Amino acid sequence: MTIETMDELKAKVIEILKDNVDDPQMLENIDPDDDLSSLGINSMTFIKLVIATEMEFGVAWNDEDLDFRNFSTINQIMNYISLNQGQE
Repeated sequence: MTIETMDELKAKVIEILKDNVDDPQMLENIDPDDDLSSLGINSMTFIKLVIATEMEFGVAWNDEDLDFRNFSTINQIMNYISLNQGQE
């Protein structure tokens, strides 16, 4: 999927997060720079998010980048997708 605007990208990232966190309602008030660990995201959830973004956006995550600390906010995830979309 090619994203046209950052608003579309943000909405899609939030949708993916809602599908993979225990309490999706917590995303309603989250700021794009808030730490996602507050949502209870653990290593298993992170792997699900990686796979979902790969499938949705055609993003190939580099092994050295697969560290939750590098993608602990919505903005960090959006930036990575924007820079790496379609580079499988």
